[in-house]
Amino acid sequence: MRLLFAKTKSFFHEAEDILRPYWQSAERWRSGAIVAGILALIGGQVYMSVLFNNWWKDFFNAIQAMNYADYIHQLMTYALLALLTFPLEGCQNYFQGILQLRWRRWLTEDYIGQWMFGKNYYNVQQIAGDVDNPDQRIAEDLRLVTEDTIALIVSFVHTSASLLVFSSILWNSPGTLKIGGITIPGAMLWLAAIYALAGSWINHLLGKILAALNRRQQRFEADYRFSLMRVRENAETISAYYGEQREECGLAERFAKIMEAQLGIINRKKIMDWFFRAYFLLAELLPYLILAPLFIADSIRLGDMQQTAMAFVRVRMSFWWFMMNYEKLAKWKATIDRLIGFKKAMAQTAALQSGEITRQQGPLSEGIRIARLDLWLPDGQPLLQNITFAIPPASRMLITGPSGCGKTTLFHALNGMWPFGCGSITVPAKGRLLFIPQKLFVPIATLRQALVYPDASGDYCPDSMKQTLAAVGLPHLTGQLDTEQHWQQQLSPGEQQRLAFARALLIKPQWLFLDEATAALDEAAETQLYQLLLDRLPGTAIISIAHRPSLLRFHDQQLELIKWMATIG
Repeated sequence: MRLLFAKTKSFFHEAEDILRPYWQSAERWRSGAIVAGILALIGGQVYMSVLFNNWWKDFFNAIQAMNYADYIHQLMTYALLALLTFPLEGCQNYFQGILQLRWRRWLTEDYIGQWMFGKNYYNVQQIAGDVDNPDQRIAEDLRLVTEDTIALIVSFVHTSASLLVFSSILWNSPGTLKIGGITIPGAMLWLAAIYALAGSWINHLLGKILAALNRRQQRFEADYRFSLMRVRENAETISAYYGEQREECGLAERFAKIMEAQLGIINRKKIMDWFFRAYFLLAELLPYLILAPLFIADSIRLGDMQQTAMAFVRVRMSFWWFMMNYEKLAKWKATIDRLIGFKKAMAQTAALQSGEITRQQGPLSEGIRIARLDLWLPDGQPLLQNITFAIPPASRMLITGPSGCGKTTLFHALNGMWPFGCGSITVPAKGRLLFIPQKLFVPIATLRQALVYPDASGDYCPDSMKQTLAAVGLPHLTGQLDTEQHWQQQLSPGEQQRLAFARALLIKPQWLFLDEATAALDEAAETQLYQLLLDRLPGTAIISIAHRPSLLRFHDQQLELIKWMATIG
């Protein structure tokens, strides 16, 4: 029990860290006004429900008295009450929707900011690999957590207000209960409370596994969607390998996990539904079992019996709130757990960004300087040790070494993407660094936007773009600058690498880092593109990673990496 209490306390403390920041932001005043409006509408609905409860008493008393005029009067009263009730619930739903949209927008901007800050979107997968599908956590979980939190809180407040009001009605109801000759005051209220709480506890015992089952299903659904997207994005490669059967088997395996998880939820809900149905049928009859003998004995009127029975239902349903919302609470907890894990991973990643690698800015004339730099893998295994060298402005350096020795990791460290290490990296305060990785990123956009990513296309002359495309061997694309496509799928690997060189020629960085940037091209194309860089970017320092010795003639020095060391020649 103590362990359960500690876990529950820890969960709500972490959930508060997810939910509280919005209500401490500049949005709190306007959203607070919306909350006040929702509470006022809830109060109006509870008040109307009391009027309806009183109406049942008067309506059935009119029937019992066979008073036709009073009967017609009660029907007109009902119509008026219904007319006043309709706008209350509609306005409440409207304000809830507006509040949810505002909260979701703020949380989305906050999480996107944290995800993008310090390259978290990259590092969170390298450092905290157990965080699956961050896209789902931002796009789907933030929507669910705002919708469900507001819906559950509003429902709880409405239920609590109804419980308070109708408990008073039940306490003064004519139903009596005697145990051992002692009359129990407020018997109908105690009966409703005991019956509902007992049912809620049994329901909890039957359904406590739902949170874990829902969390598993969400993960499996996200993995399945990601696998489908992966097949679509890598269709050419899979087709070339004749990998359809393997991918189909992989998709079938992931879908089978979804089916297994869903079946577990269905079976658990089946047991809960059986209990719920039996419980509900008995609950409908229970107040009449006590009140009907009093009516038959002429101790109470028909309207009093009906009013008490209706109040009994409202109180029972209020006490029954936990049981009615058990599945929604389980899903809400699963969503909160996923966001807690995501936030912890981003915090862990951000903490590692302030590690032992010191990044500082220096004057443009001194270029890039690396001093006593050690790099290691996430598990602590050493990769490179005591790396010290400088890259002056307009210099040319070729970095070589066997596969796996840490060439790309060195680029990542220079770009601030690798926190595992120690030493000093000094970069110019004003000079621009442009890294072209092995796999070029081409956004789904117009070609002019893709060409100068991440810059804005409006900053570049269209004629210059066309000339550059033709110069790098892509003249057939010069007429498609305004065409929006999934260019990463439309262009071959060689065309993508030509596009990367066009991007560098247009952006004109002071330091250009090329990681196997011509691996998909033949030597003639490679020679043409590197000569373009030398001719058009004479003031740019070019640092290349390559295995081909033919590239050495385009560089004035060579850095040869051997695992755990480096030599400069």
